[in-house]
Amino acid sequence: MDKTKVCIVTETYYPEVNGVSNTLKYWVEGMQQKGFHVQIIRPRQHPGDKHSQSESGESVTVAGLPIPGYKALKFGLPCKRKLLKLWRKSQPEAIYVATEGPLGLSAVKAAKQLGIPVLSGFHTNFQSYSNFYHLGWLEPIIFGFLRYFHNLTKGTVVPTRKQKDWLLDKGFRNVSVISRGINSELFNPNKRCQALRSSWNVTDKQRVCLYVGRIAGEKNIALIMDAYVRINKKHPETRFVFVGDGPLRAQLEKKFPEILFAGMKTGEELAKYYASSDIFLFPSKTDTFGNVVTEAMASRLGVVAFNDAAAKEHLINNESGFICEIDDDEAFIQSIFRAIETPESLERVRERAYLLARSITWNSIIDQFVKKLMEKPSMSLGECAYEPTKNI
Repeated sequence: MDKTKVCIVTETYYPEVNGVSNTLKYWVEGMQQKGFHVQIIRPRQHPGDKHSQSESGESVTVAGLPIPGYKALKFGLPCKRKLLKLWRKSQPEAIYVATEGPLGLSAVKAAKQLGIPVLSGFHTNFQSYSNFYHLGWLEPIIFGFLRYFHNLTKGTVVPTRKQKDWLLDKGFRNVSVISRGINSELFNPNKRCQALRSSWNVTDKQRVCLYVGRIAGEKNIALIMDAYVRINKKHPETRFVFVGDGPLRAQLEKKFPEILFAGMKTGEELAKYYASSDIFLFPSKTDTFGNVVTEAMASRLGVVAFNDAAAKEHLINNESGFICEIDDDEAFIQSIFRAIETPESLERVRERAYLLARSITWNSIIDQFVKKLMEKPSMSLGECAYEPTKNI
């Protein structure tokens, strides 16, 4: 019996390190385990990045260019003709478009011409990023394009209920929630490593504050630096560790040599960094979800975050996390102080977050995704008007 063929179109995929590639990796592996043949279409990341094929799937690469501000990643160039030729030869039953660049738009247009149903995902708040690169005037134009793009598809999936309500209010159609799971086999407190902590020059009594993610303006790194300056004056024994890379890393390393900038970590090494820390800092106000929050929960850390994205979905202030209102930066800093200065509160929060994380599995999430992907369109989709400033 032939396998059901589906296609994922994305600008980023494993082994690239970011929330989108991480989520897609779990979805693809889960679908392949359930008997699907998964075709992945993505930009070439380097000259040796070639097509590959196996019994359970294939990876097709297309031409791309570096993403401004994200030079390690590429965006795919328009390639509608190539996709038409590819899918006429072997047509998938459904297509998921994860990113909204020229490659994604080509895929939506080609699929529409061939009558293949397309589901799209709103993984990144690109419209908000413009404010951090002195291009705030572009925000309504970018958002208008995003609405146009997603409304060409049969529906859009998002990771949180807040994101769904917000997009529906802004004129997006057929929005549904598919959350994110946690790989608790990889991320768990048993990965705590005394040797690693010793290499950080900390004892069991000292607290380690961990940040994992892109070191860039849109991640609100400035707030962590403000917090560090204040905390270091009162609690100089507290260690700050940054895992990740980005445009701000070099200047921050130079300005704050006492902070450990560990660079990119993945797999078991990343799991050790999580579990060997105590407090997890997530200052972002632009993430649609933040897989790092749930990874920190599974690693039994006390999460300090704003009441948004994954933290809003899963955590309660002073019970399972230290959660602040999104417009209250001072509360974020004070929450770090509270986590450091009240061991009993930190211990309670860590244990409850860990217990919550154990109930969040990828298998149920993948089932939801498959059901939504294979669902027939509920309405006839036509070209919708591009209205860049409406309702933003």
